[in-house]
Amino acid sequence: MNTAAIFSESWLTRREHADHSARAALPTQAAGAWLAARCQAREARLVDLGSGSGANVRYLAPRLPGPQTWRLIDHDADLLGHAVGRCQPLRDMDGTPIRLTTQQHDLNALAADWLTGVDLVTASALCDLVSDTWVASLATACARHRCAALIALSVDGDIRFCVDDTDVTDRDDAWLFTTLAAHQRRDKGFGPALGTAAPQALATAFAERDFRLVDAPSPWRLGPAQRPLALSLLDGWAGAAREQAPEERARIDRWWRRRREALDQGRVDLYVGHRDVFAAPEPDHGPR
Repeated sequence: MNTAAIFSESWLTRREHADHSARAALPTQAAGAWLAARCQAREARLVDLGSGSGANVRYLAPRLPGPQTWRLIDHDADLLGHAVGRCQPLRDMDGTPIRLTTQQHDLNALAADWLTGVDLVTASALCDLVSDTWVASLATACARHRCAALIALSVDGDIRFCVDDTDVTDRDDAWLFTTLAAHQRRDKGFGPALGTAAPQALATAFAERDFRLVDAPSPWRLGPAQRPLALSLLDGWAGAAREQAPEERARIDRWWRRRREALDQGRVDLYVGHRDVFAAPEPDHGPR
């Protein structure tokens, strides 16, 4: 995996609260109904791709029926170690402890056996990093194994500065966000990244394979309580813009100073759009 797609445990911890607060209820509820109907008296088998430190499992396990057995797959052994320590105490929505295994593996190419016998594959904040070909391969694997997918927090490009929920985004912001979107499409180790096209690519890939879709927005709304995360985002966006348009460094620096001061002083909040999608094979062939 490209180093551009490697994230530190401190960054993942910083964003976890915002991620959990943003998650859309309907896709997760649909995933729970799918597991309840499919598994009935047996254990639900789940795979989490790009698990990092396990934040997605910490969100989902107590909201899904059980019993559950999870396999967490990530390229980073250290992050998987953190995930084990923080996820082992989890229980499903019925109070039963989950079972947990990990697998260190690059996600560049989906292994043929990853979804064998799996009921639900999950991922969070992953699919904007991957390519259209990767998403098509995931949808094909889910169709082959009659496995559902719950893919959360894919960026959709809707970024706004707000004051009391009123959009105050200006022309310089719009230019910066367009430059950022171009940078997000750079190769992160999976081929040209989808970036803000990820939600539509996911919906198209699964719809073409006759999956039933439940899609909903899951935006970050970063107010005063999330100021450190908002400032970290702003710093990262300015850095990405400088890489994408080095000839515009002075303009980017002016934008960064102005918006960082406004965020730091609490004069604006930040809205960052994402979408969650649940996809299930149709028709449902019942429990296996």
